[in-house]
Amino acid sequence: MQRVIQVNVLDKNDNEENKIYELESLINTAGGESVAYISQVINKVNPTFYIGRGKVDEIKDMAKKLEVDTVIFDKELSASQLRNLEETMKLHVVDWTTLILDIFAKRANTKEAKLKIKLAQLKYQLPRINKYFAYLSRQSGGIGTRGPGETMLETDKRAIVRDIRSLESQLKKIGKTQSINREGRRDIINISLLGYTNAGKSTILNQMLKIYGSDKYVYSDDLLFATLDTSTRRLDFANTKVTLTDTVGFIDNLSKELNDSFLTTLEEIKFADMLLIVLDSSSDLENQIKTIDKALKDIDIVDKKILYVFNKIDLVENEISIKGYKASKKKIYLSAKSDKDIERLKEVIVKIIKESYQHVVMHIPFSQGQILDFIMTNYDIDKTKYDNLGTIIEFDISNKDYKKYEEFIV
Repeated sequence: MQRVIQVNVLDKNDNEENKIYELESLINTAGGESVAYISQVINKVNPTFYIGRGKVDEIKDMAKKLEVDTVIFDKELSASQLRNLEETMKLHVVDWTTLILDIFAKRANTKEAKLKIKLAQLKYQLPRINKYFAYLSRQSGGIGTRGPGETMLETDKRAIVRDIRSLESQLKKIGKTQSINREGRRDIINISLLGYTNAGKSTILNQMLKIYGSDKYVYSDDLLFATLDTSTRRLDFANTKVTLTDTVGFIDNLSKELNDSFLTTLEEIKFADMLLIVLDSSSDLENQIKTIDKALKDIDIVDKKILYVFNKIDLVENEISIKGYKASKKKIYLSAKSDKDIERLKEVIVKIIKESYQHVVMHIPFSQGQILDFIMTNYDIDKTKYDNLGTIIEFDISNKDYKKYEEFIV
């Protein structure tokens, strides 16, 4: 594993322990080992180094003693700050956004995920070419920065813009295919899992599959961004058929380019009938909820059934301390490792799904056997009888199917 020094830049209200742990976890996920850390609370950003000059010298001395040649910051640095830090410390400097992009590139498996990461990388590089050129111009007053050098930068910019357009075009085609796939699932209740990375979304999905499904498991590990791929699996809750979709995990401090790319991975939840927002009860709940609520607002998610799943409750010493969060919302406290808790989760999901159901009597002609088969498969039937024309059934039906089969409702 690559040995690195981590640098945490803190605001006065930041929880230093959480910040240090988060960056160290990301470094581990990227294949590195944090052998030391340096923190600094700053009120004003140093335009040259981001951190103070004294801290820069401290990092340089520490790296020499520990024989480390890489430093990783938990902030996004400008092109000039990166250059100044590397020249002064004689070390390789990695900023927050580059670290996350590196993890994304490492974890992406599907064609869609790989294209989205490449697009995010190019969008991150494009403005930095301008910053770098502006930096050279300031340093040398324009002399030596024109002519071939300027032409090269402009050529690089045009190549990046061309690649960005190509990737966006490819992703649009994939989006159309996904739209067709969603059409195939429109008769099934769609549920999306979302929440912070490593909150336990994939574990919940796999535990559900173990009890209620037959599809293959999704990749799950105790790592940040263990998977970047959106995975959908079918589950059978008796007469309630659902699909459960796992999405990429949330994280703080994403650059605009990364945030835009990240939000596109959540497009699937726009088409969900219900959201399971999974929270790590043992971590910073307030920040998790704040970040998730903002993301839902950014992608304009309204009028969705939402269940807040407070996972890892077995790791919480004082449960009372978390009971106040989302007091007016539907929520459940559980450990995804417990089969009994997963069964409780299933019961709550079914109860919420059926809250808006309407009780109906439906008369289905014998000639419409496929409709009767769909109803009998997907709903609990209270009463069944027959007449000369067809089957009469009494049951609770969803609003979506009520509109779809309204002509048969007595």
